[in-house]
Amino acid sequence: MSSDIAIGIVETRGVVALSAGIEAMIKTADVRCVGVERVTSGYLAVAVRGTLAAVRQAVAAGEAAIRAHGELRSSQVYPKPHPTTAALLDNPDTARIREVMAGLRGES
Repeated sequence: MSSDIAIGIVETRGVVALSAGIEAMIKTADVRCVGVERVTSGYLAVAVRGTLAAVRQAVAAGEAAIRAHGELRSSQVYPKPHPTTAALLDNPDTARIREVMAGLRGES
């Protein structure tokens, strides 16, 4: 993993706010959505990966969009994540979630 790679995680309450946050993050910066997880009842988290500058910009845009559409619970940017930490986002469950999201967007 390159030393300029970062991971950003944003947690929110509700699907509408999460969707707005994901949309803002991906449209604002060159980041890739690497995971969407249900944290607990009503709370969801999204993780994005990219360069440190892109992730910081994406997380800021996601926070603003989430606040406009719902409740921002927490956010964090992890610069230069340890390979073991980054590998946690590359498990089969998040891959399946990404496939479902791509299907909803009309991608194959």
